[in-house]
This record gives sequence, C-alpha cells and structure tokens, in this order.
Amino acid sequence: MTRNRRDLLYRLAFAAPLLLPALVLATGCGRTGATERAAAPPAPIRVEVAPVGRASVREELDLVGTLIPLRATTIVSEVDGRIASFPASERIIEYEEAGQMKRQALGLDLGHPVRAGEVLVQIEPADFELALRTANAEYELARRNLDHLLAWKRPEEIARLEAMLEEARAAADRAAADLRRSERLLPTRAVSQGQFDETAAAARMAAAAVKQAEAALAMAEAGPMPEEVAVAEAQVTAAAARVAVQQEKLDKTAVRAPYDAVIADRFVDVGERVTAMPRVEIMQIIDPQVLFAQVTVAERYQGVVKLGDVAAVASDGLPTPLPGRVDLINAKIDPETRTFRVRVTIDNRRRMLKAGGFVRVALPVGSAADVPVVPVDAVVFSEGRPAVFVYEAGRVGRVPVEVGMSDGQVYEILTGVEPGREVAVRRTSLLADGLPVTPVRAGGLSQFSRPPAAQRNESAEPAATIPTSASGPAPAHEGGTP
Repeated sequence: MTRNRRDLLYRLAFAAPLLLPALVLATGCGRTGATERAAAPPAPIRVEVAPVGRASVREELDLVGTLIPLRATTIVSEVDGRIASFPASERIIEYEEAGQMKRQALGLDLGHPVRAGEVLVQIEPADFELALRTANAEYELARRNLDHLLAWKRPEEIARLEAMLEEARAAADRAAADLRRSERLLPTRAVSQGQFDETAAAARMAAAAVKQAEAALAMAEAGPMPEEVAVAEAQVTAAAARVAVQQEKLDKTAVRAPYDAVIADRFVDVGERVTAMPRVEIMQIIDPQVLFAQVTVAERYQGVVKLGDVAAVASDGLPTPLPGRVDLINAKIDPETRTFRVRVTIDNRRRMLKAGGFVRVALPVGSAADVPVVPVDAVVFSEGRPAVFVYEAGRVGRVPVEVGMSDGQVYEILTGVEPGREVAVRRTSLLADGLPVTPVRAGGLSQFSRPPAAQRNESAEPAATIPTSASGPAPAHEGGTP
C-alpha cells in the first residue's frame, strides 16, 4: 500500500465521526449508544519524537568492486623445447609405495612464492648447448684468420724475399750480358738468329722475375690491404653475434621470475613441449602485495571523486575494513553505463585479501559540518518529494523539506524545519497530516546518528598502511582503461 493511499484511508477514518450525525439526521434515525461511541475521537497513537539537531554529515558511496593485483604476468617460453623440470619447493609430500613411506618435494605450483630471478621452469637445454659449441668454434676460426692476416709476414719471410730479389737481379744481369754479346755476334753470323732470339727472351724473363720479386718484397713490407682486414674483422663480428644469439637461447631455457610474486596457476607439466609461436602458456604469477579494488562510479560524481581520496575497503572474513586510497581514475566514461572506473590501492602485505575477490568500498563524496539533521526514518517521500512530520500541540503536521547529504543514518536538512523543532522519528508510515499523537521523547538525536569518523571502527588503527603509489612516486589520471 502506498503512502498516498494510507493518507487517504486515515483522512476517511478521522472524517467518519463528523459525517455520522449528518447521515443520521438525513435518514431521520435517532442517535443510539453505538453511534455515540463511533463519533468519539480516536485515541492518539504513541509516536517517538525528537528535536531537529545539528551534526556533521559525511556522505559515502557504497560500491562493490573486484580486487586485481598490481602486476599479473603469464609466463611463456621464448624458445621451443620440452619441459625438463620444475624447481623443487620446500613443501614435501609423503606417500606409501610397496609398503614403504616415501617423501617427495613438490615442484613449483600454485600458491608458491618466488623471488625475482628465480628459475620457474627448465627447458631441455641439450640442443641449445650443441648449437652454442658450434657457434664458438666458428668464432674461433674467424678470429684466428684475422690474427694471421694482421701478423702478415714474419722477418724471416721478408729476408727470404729480399734474397730472392737479389737472385733475380743477378740472373737478370747475366741475361742482359748474354743479350749484349749476342747482339755483337749476330752481324758476324757467329750466332744464329734462333740463338739470338732465345737469349733475348731469357733476358726479358729475367727482368720480369726481378719485378715480381720486388713486388713480393714490397707487399711483405707494406702489410695487408685495409679491405682484407675489414672483411676478416666482419667475419669475426658475425661469428661473435652468432655466439651471443646461441648463448641467449641457452639462457632462455631457464625461465625466470621477473619480480617477487606468487604462482597463481600452472598449465603444463614435465615432459610437455612448449613453443614460442604459437605461444604456449606455462603458468601465471601475480604480485599480491598491493591490490587494486576496481569499482565503477556514476557519471554525476566525476567532479567529486579525486585522486588521493581515502576509502574504507571491507570484505567477508575481514574483522575491520582496510584503508585504501584512490590512485587511478579513468579519463573515459563508459557510454553505455554512464560510469567511470576507479581503482583504490590497498596495502596487502599481510595477505588479508586475495586477488579476484569481491569487496565493498565506502568512498567519501562529500561532507558538511554542523548542519541541521534528522534521522533517515524521519523523512518520508511522496512522489519523490521529501517531508517530515512536525509535532506541535498534540498533533503532527506534514512539512515539506529539502534534504542534502546522507550518511545512511541521518539526512542533512537544507530547508523546511529549523533546529529545535520536534519531528516524528518512528512509525512515520502510520502518520497523516493533523493526526493526534501522544509524543514519546526519544532523548535527543544522538541515538539516531552515527558517531564522528574519528570514533568509528573504520577510523581505528589501520591494519596496514596505504602505499605511497601503486607504481610510482605520484598518482595520476590513467590515460587508458584501468
């Protein structure tokens, strides 16, 4: 039954005794004892009343959010191969086999903490070790070739070339003398033309041998050509790069943790083959020391929620709420829901919360000090318009009011009633304008309002401190989507 219908029924009930005499006169009937009892006014109902007080109001948004870790990483292998092993953890299982009790260390699996740089999984390294040895051999050969080229000719070799040059010059001198003698004898026909030609050819060959010996000696003394050195050096550099590549591949067979974390899941086991492309997921790790409570806030609060706002984060199983702070605010409003996402940072070093869980976030959006307030039960709404029932001279009267902030216990009264006036604070659904009541003083407004934040449980000594920042020295608006 709506309040409008209840008000109508109350008005009809209170108007009935006034209408009865007129109806009796109209029908010509005499007054009886029954009608006299019906005409008597109804007994006033007992209603608790309290004066409008003054208090401080702190309005909060009650939001439901999801906990996400500061960092979450899916571990994959950058090389192809078979999983050789997972490092043993400190956790031991015992089981019976063939009548004997055996102990076995568990390999790293979900829930195990790991340190940055610690090996998470070992890929079979044999093929990569062989490739590295081959690359090292190629590098050694290229380096020796370069060393030989740079060493060039030893002093003994240069001396030998000088001796060969002297020998060639001596042979050339003999051939030249023979040629001159043949030239003198040819006109007298002491030598034939054929002999002369052979002598001339021998002289030319001797002169060519001298030039060849001179060139060999000059090359030995000059050293290798720059182009030859450059080619040899490039071969050494390429061989060293191949060694580095193979060493990196070998190093990647030991997949290591990128940061201190906890293993959240493991997807493969020893003996299974993993590949870099297509990617095969090995495990997932998370950093649970800092969690984000991600909540959605209505668009109308976009200018109210600010970076650095302190919130209270509650969850099932927590004895008291944990403090959190707004460190990320999305710069984009979802066009479908007309909300924007906010992330509240929570210090979780005591591991009181788990990633993926639901939490309730109380986010302050406004406060007012020393303002007129009434309990929330004192305010009634009719067609969305708030009002209170003011008690005066044995009756209550409906007075429209304008309400402001509310902390769930009291409403701020902007206009309508002044502090000190008494209003009904209980059973307001039974009241109607002008209804006689018997007041029961509630003893003031204090019993209906919450204590200041400094006295509430959520303001007690916090279980953990709020981190300075989730990922840096100063929080900032998030450029993308949280």
